[in-house]
Amino acid sequence: MIKQGIGLISGVALALAAVTLPGPASMASPAQGVAAASAPVAWVVNQSLHSAKKGSVTPIDTATNTVITNIPVSRDAIAVALSPGGKTAYLALKADNHLGAHGYVVPVNTTTYRKGKPVKAGTVPGTLLITPNGKTLYAADWLIGQVTPIDTTTHTAGRPIKTGADPFAVTMASTPDSRTVYVVNEEPYGTVTPIDTATNTAGKNIKVGVTPGPIVIAPDGKTAYVLNLAEGEPGKGTVTPINTAANTAGKPIPIPHAAFPLALNLMVITPNGKTLYVVGSTTLTPIDTATNTARRAIRVAPRNGFDITTVITPDGRTVYVGGAVSGTSPRGFIVPVSTATGRAGKAIMIRGAPSVMAVTPDGKTLYVLCAGNVVAGAPQDVVPVNTATNTAGRPINTGLQPTDIAITGSQAGE
Repeated sequence: MIKQGIGLISGVALALAAVTLPGPASMASPAQGVAAASAPVAWVVNQSLHSAKKGSVTPIDTATNTVITNIPVSRDAIAVALSPGGKTAYLALKADNHLGAHGYVVPVNTTTYRKGKPVKAGTVPGTLLITPNGKTLYAADWLIGQVTPIDTTTHTAGRPIKTGADPFAVTMASTPDSRTVYVVNEEPYGTVTPIDTATNTAGKNIKVGVTPGPIVIAPDGKTAYVLNLAEGEPGKGTVTPINTAANTAGKPIPIPHAAFPLALNLMVITPNGKTLYVVGSTTLTPIDTATNTARRAIRVAPRNGFDITTVITPDGRTVYVGGAVSGTSPRGFIVPVSTATGRAGKAIMIRGAPSVMAVTPDGKTLYVLCAGNVVAGAPQDVVPVNTATNTAGRPINTGLQPTDIAITGSQAGE
C-alpha cells in the first residue's frame, strides 16, 4: 500500500540518525504574530506535535520564514487543503485506534486561527481536494474505498461515495471546470473512478495499470494522466492517459528502465500542458503529451540515493526533485532541473529526507518537508529554499512529522 506516515517516507522505512548541522529556527508561541499583509502563508500539518496522539497545523509567514502560531488538534493530522480564496484551511484527522472510530475534517479560519466543528469523514481521510470553484471538499479514505464530499459553505458532509470493491482511494484530481473529480484506487484492481460533482455520484471505473498512485490533469482539462508504479516489477511502470470527455483509457505510455518508490508526489505537468514529468527512483522522465511518448530520462539522484517527491514552479521553468542520500543517511537532496534544457543543476543538500514540497505562488521560495523516523532522531523540519540562488535557508521547526503543506494563493488542492 502507498503510505505516508510516521517512520515511513514513500513506503520506505528510514531509520535515520541525528546529525550535527545548523539548528532549526525556534517555534513561536501560539498567537505570537500574523503574516505580512501581502505575503502568502504556508500551512503545514504535523502528525504529532508532542506525542503520537496529538497533531497540529502550523501557519508560516513566507515573507520572514517564521512560525505565526501552532494550532493543536486532538488526533493525528495527516493532510491539509486551502479554499481557493485562502480564507479556510481544512485539516484531515485520522481515526483513533478503536473499533468504530471516525476520521474528521476540521475547518480552520485563516484569519483568526480558530477551529470550527469537526466533520466526520471516513476513517483515514489521507487526501483532501477542493474543487477549483471552491464549492466542495472531497476527502479520500486510504483505508476503505470511499470519498466523502463536504459542502464548504455549510461544512456538512454528504453521503460517502463508493469508489469500488474496497480499494484504497489514494489520490484525486479535479478538472479545471470543477465538473469531474477523478479518484485513483490503488487496490485490488488498479482503477480510476470519475465522480460527477453536480450529483456526487460515481461513474464506471476506468481500468489502468498496476499500483496506480499519482494523477494530474492537463491544464485544458481534456486528459488525466495516471502513473502506474508497478510495485515489485522494476521497469514495468507506465502512465495511462484518460480522455476526460469519454472517460476512457488510452494506450499506456511505458517508462523504460525506471523503478518507482511507493509515493504520491511523483508527477507534474508544465503550465502549457506540453510536457509531463515523471519521477522514478533515480531519474526524471519527460513525456511529450502531443505524442504520448517518453523522452530520454534525466539522472537526478546522487549515487546510492533515491527520489521521493517532485514539484514544478508556477512558471514551468524548473522541476525540483527531492530524495534521500541513502536509506541510512540523515541527509537529503533537492535537484533543480531546467525544463528548457533538460539539464539537472547542482544538488542542494539538506538535513533530513524530503517527503513533500510546495512552491509559493510567485515561485520565489520552495518549502521542503522532512519527516523521517522520529525514534531514530531524524530531522523534523521545514526547509525553505531560495529558487533564485537554489540555496537552503535555516530549517523551520513546526513540530513532529510535518506531513503535508498548502500555500495560500496556490492552486486549489496543492
